[in-house]
Amino acid sequence: MKSSRRIARLAAPLLLLAFLLPGCSRAEAQKQQEAQAAPAPAPTEGKPLVRTVRLSVRVVGNGEDARLEVPLVQSDEHQTLLAEKLLSRGFQVEEAMREGNRLAILTWPKLKGAKRITYEFTVALRPLSVEVPPAPVSTGDPSPEDEPWLRSTRNLQSTSPLIREKLIHFATPRLARGEKDAIRIAWDLTDTYERKPEGSKTVLKATRTGHAADRGLDRLFATFLRTSGIPARPVQGVDVLRKRRRFTTWVEVKSGGDWLPMSVPRDQWGKLPARFVKLSHGDRPLIVRRGVEKISFRWKVTKPAAEASR
Repeated sequence: MKSSRRIARLAAPLLLLAFLLPGCSRAEAQKQQEAQAAPAPAPTEGKPLVRTVRLSVRVVGNGEDARLEVPLVQSDEHQTLLAEKLLSRGFQVEEAMREGNRLAILTWPKLKGAKRITYEFTVALRPLSVEVPPAPVSTGDPSPEDEPWLRSTRNLQSTSPLIREKLIHFATPRLARGEKDAIRIAWDLTDTYERKPEGSKTVLKATRTGHAADRGLDRLFATFLRTSGIPARPVQGVDVLRKRRRFTTWVEVKSGGDWLPMSVPRDQWGKLPARFVKLSHGDRPLIVRRGVEKISFRWKVTKPAAEASR
């Protein structure tokens, strides 16, 4: 409850300066979203893209109790998990669900030296294209379900004065002209930043410099949305068609009761190409670890035997 009040209190300046959305509560905002909600996301027609992905993780222990969280693929409207196997090679394994993520929890007491873990899965992918219902700024108390996707985190500093001032300065004239879609305003603000492959990956640095790498732009978009009272979360995934740097990110925005895919640097408004596999979501690294000196990982993507023989 304290965190909910804090979110509402810190977001209040945006609502007051915008002045065109008086009395817009979380419940009212949700009603407006549901009234304009599009049908549940559905894959487009066509032959799915099928690939087998192998994630090899090298873990170096320093004698402490090692613990890792490796994301496991889940099926949804965009992707269908066909097969998977996890080679733990001596690690104890437990499967768990955390904030919608399916995880393999691997532990090894007093781990010393290097060990390797392999997670291999085959997945069928279809492109996704959905309508994104407009969502107004809201400062009411969020529901328990939405609260985790509104709070400020290490990489999504949605309560930072710098972030709030940037958003207020950009949003006030737009709202004064009658615009009310907080998603579009956050999108357009993020789009004012220069896209640089070697640019910043952090929100505050990008806000100061005016440029960011793709991951930084995704984080900026999610942060501006959270500051506006719109649930948003970064997504970690893998690009099965890219030859190098396969790890990729995008953003999921909650509007109309659904989580919808978006990415400003790729100009994907409500779209997700078939080439992307979702692994996890939230402000978290791909592999969470504790009691480990270092880790490294690499990807290998192949066509399944039946596909490759065609």
